[in-house]
Amino acid sequence: MEPHPAMEWTASKPPLDGVSIEPLSDATLEGARAVWNDFVRRSNKRFLFGCCPACDESARQFARPFEADPSRLRTAAVAVRRADGNVIGAVVCTTHGQMRTEEERSVAPDPKPGASHVEWIAVLPEARGGGIGAALLTHAFSAVKQDPWNARSIDLGVVGGNRAKRLYERLGFERVGPNDPIEKCIAGCVICFFMGCPNRDPCAGFTYSDMVKAL
Repeated sequence: MEPHPAMEWTASKPPLDGVSIEPLSDATLEGARAVWNDFVRRSNKRFLFGCCPACDESARQFARPFEADPSRLRTAAVAVRRADGNVIGAVVCTTHGQMRTEEERSVAPDPKPGASHVEWIAVLPEARGGGIGAALLTHAFSAVKQDPWNARSIDLGVVGGNRAKRLYERLGFERVGPNDPIEKCIAGCVICFFMGCPNRDPCAGFTYSDMVKAL
């Protein structure tokens, strides 16, 4: 069997000193959950137009989609600090045909054939600025292009105030919408309902951008 391109890249050219990028696994699920919960708390995610703070996801809730569709472990990745084995960053992607949760579908439609989607990416604050986000996404690009998905594009959504947008642009993502004023208003209302005031930016939802990259 040919080596997985993403794994070959990680093994031969470590992207970061003291950090390894590897597919999500049962052993690193808890660490990825901790990164996700930290991201949700720091981004000020709230439901019902900001009235209800988002609660930490339980281990059972976080693991459910990966148990229902184990292939999702292959299209997700974690950054592990070698010194202590702690997960300090994670990315979760889905492709056409993979099982997605109702919450994921409420934020973005299912990927079409040949497409893939970044559900979320997060890096712990103390580990930011060292290239971990770029390394995680590079791994994800290779993963979703493999059989049986063969994705030819990957997309994501960015709310206002998210400084990671500059990273996405450097990696080749381009803004594709929404452009119509009505679409922008609808997107803003949906984001406000599900996320409240992300990044503590009152206009975050109404400056939302869909971005896509060809693979």
